[in-house]
Amino acid sequence: MPRPAASPRLLAALLLLISPAAFADEPPAQEPPAEEPTSFMRDVAPILVRNCIACHNPRKPEGKYSMTSFALLAKGGKVGEGITLEPGHPDESYLIELIGPEGEPRMPYKQDPLSDDEIGLLSRWVEEGAKYDGQSPDEDWTFLLRRLRKVEPPEAYPVAVPITAVAFAPDGSRVAASGFHELTGWKTADGALDGRLKGLPERVHDVAFSKDGKWLAVACGDPGLYGLAKLYSVEPGAEPKFVRDLAEAQDAVFAVAFSPDGSRVATGGADRVLRVYDTAAGGDPVFQVEDHADWILDLTFSPDGKLLATASRDKTSKVFDVEKKESLVTFPTHAQPVYAVQFAPDGKAVASAGGDAQIRIWTFDGEANQVRAIGGLGGAAFAAALSPDGKVLAAAGADHKVRLFNFEDGKVLHTLEGHKDWVYSLAFSPDGKQVASGSWDGELRVWNVEDGKPLQTILAAPGLKPTGDQAAR
Repeated sequence: MPRPAASPRLLAALLLLISPAAFADEPPAQEPPAEEPTSFMRDVAPILVRNCIACHNPRKPEGKYSMTSFALLAKGGKVGEGITLEPGHPDESYLIELIGPEGEPRMPYKQDPLSDDEIGLLSRWVEEGAKYDGQSPDEDWTFLLRRLRKVEPPEAYPVAVPITAVAFAPDGSRVAASGFHELTGWKTADGALDGRLKGLPERVHDVAFSKDGKWLAVACGDPGLYGLAKLYSVEPGAEPKFVRDLAEAQDAVFAVAFSPDGSRVATGGADRVLRVYDTAAGGDPVFQVEDHADWILDLTFSPDGKLLATASRDKTSKVFDVEKKESLVTFPTHAQPVYAVQFAPDGKAVASAGGDAQIRIWTFDGEANQVRAIGGLGGAAFAAALSPDGKVLAAAGADHKVRLFNFEDGKVLHTLEGHKDWVYSLAFSPDGKQVASGSWDGELRVWNVEDGKPLQTILAAPGLKPTGDQAAR
């Protein structure tokens, strides 16, 4: 899947955890309930995230002070004197002194001061013993906070979000598309909204159904902060049922794919680790390998399920042996980031798409050798997909167009025009008669493969009404 080095600002969402509401008045004859103790994770951590972590993290430890683990937070940095945390004694805790109006230097440094309520809450937490209610004092509590937070997508979107992932449902009646903290479903017959799978990180980067329709996997993340792949079981006529989290990481997970028989699911992302899980065992890990020097952007299983091909921002594509758990060959010819990868129908060659505006077909018998290249693209190729019968290769990218090629000889079958922005995602329907494409401006299009004609144009943002030229399309 395509992942640009830089992107426009997207919707920002930060979970605001609030203190419990005040207890209702009790009858005079009864003792009023005690006030609930202050929680670090619920009450204190969100204040620190909003005001402190940007300057006091492992990458940018101002004053040699990182706060991202409780042990480091309590230890303090090199600047100033005093005890950072003195449980039970806020007046003797340097942290409380610095956030007060007389703090020297007053924190947050050169930013708006904390409110009286925030200072009071932090002081009360220290007075109550400055207890940590995470899992371990040495863990990254910001990572844990990301895992625990729940963001509810808006009922109606105020703006569109980029469509960085699309997939047809196993029966072909719907297309799943990436949303804001959710996966949305759209009917192929009329483009109507038909389901929302919520509870996901901010951006969905990839989605896949197993061929037998029993499994759904989603790769997603909060950019630069948290990444996750999630596995669901699927029953006809029912909402997907969550099974387990996969590939949790401190940056986005970009790619997910099932083996042809659905027994395995693989993930890859910004941490450069290729992971494989056993779906029959409920998502238990099978193996992992770190062989790429940069983000893994896409991956796919061979037709027999024995091999995995990957695409990476390190400008290479690789083939791995799933059974032997090792890398077989590396293909470096793109010399630009490789965004998408597909196996040839016979499993003996790989098609990779890159920033060099080329689809390169190469074999991997002992070493990687290019067989041919498919050009004619007007810019970087961000997405590629192969029809179920292996005859049609779809590619799209920076020139806003979707092209359908004959896989065997690279001949252009159709050029699909209509998108007004970069196209980031492609998927064929299970019967191969339709192809779906998603673009940066939030538009989802469904096309007829045989004649290249558009079937549906959908603004894939629930509740958002098309405006301007979108409404005219």
